Amino acid sequence: MESRQILSYERIEPWLTLKVKEFTKEGYPTITEDDLWRFLVSFSWKRTTPEHYYQQIKQIVRITVNDYLDFASLEAQVYQVESLSEMDLEGLL
Repeated sequence: MESRQILSYERIEPWLTLKVKEFTKEGYPTITEDDLWRFLVSFSWKRTTPEHYYQQIKQIVRITVNDYLDFASLEAQVYQVESLSEMDLEGLL
């Protein structure tokens, strides 16, 4: 499955690059191709990857900045959790 994802990435990378350029023009220069790839694989295509190439491209073209920022916000809340040993619990009391 990993090789399929690499192949898919290489195939759609030009479309990701176009989307990154669009986001940069809209004022979001820090979003990268890798960020969009993670959005697609971890969120948009998590359960079902479009079977056909044209369907994948269609979904990439439809991604908005808000779609990505919603994903990034959720990812930060869920996956960037500090361990209890690193938290300053004294400040909470």
